[in-house]
Amino acid sequence: MKRWYLFSGILAALLGLLVIIFPSFWIKLVVVIIGLAAIAYGVYCLKFTKALSDDIYYRRTILIKSIVSIIAGVMAVLFPLAIGGAAWTAMIWVLIIYLLASAAIGFYAAALLKDSGVERKRYIIENLLLLAVAVILILISPRALGNAIIRLIGIVVLVAGIALILFDVLTSKNEITAEVVEVKEEAPENHDGDAAVDASENDGDL
Repeated sequence: MKRWYLFSGILAALLGLLVIIFPSFWIKLVVVIIGLAAIAYGVYCLKFTKALSDDIYYRRTILIKSIVSIIAGVMAVLFPLAIGGAAWTAMIWVLIIYLLASAAIGFYAAALLKDSGVERKRYIIENLLLLAVAVILILISPRALGNAIIRLIGIVVLVAGIALILFDVLTSKNEITAEVVEVKEEAPENHDGDAAVDASENDGDL
């Protein structure tokens, strides 16, 4: 797509404006997205991570982690939608507790894999990401601070969108200018060639 930067910039700018105008909606959306991700993560751990080792303690730890993930995810998605109001704030803290507990359980499970020969680096990074998401939720949990942070993100996205639009416009303008200059440079050469042909034809006639 030739105008990818333009269309991306427009979408980013619109998204940034919506985030700035409706910060509370986006906080709720973050809660639902994390809830859905927790459900998917629980299923993933149950199906794949659990199979990494036959150690009974490891498998039991991952089973607990998976069940907690699925339950926390279902609560985050359904409870606020069903109850509304203060349930959103409550679910943010439920997710924070879940993420911290899940990371702790994950680090313990990774420690159990120490002598199994399984590469543990990716699982340590995975649990560090859980901690990072928990920190983000802690930052946005107070309504005033959360709205301020979301609006700040919206401003960044808006500025990035405007930058993409300007980049596309300037790039397209430079390309058009370059094509015009190229056409102008080629034109005299064609005339000279035609003149030379005409001159040779005239000499032939003489």
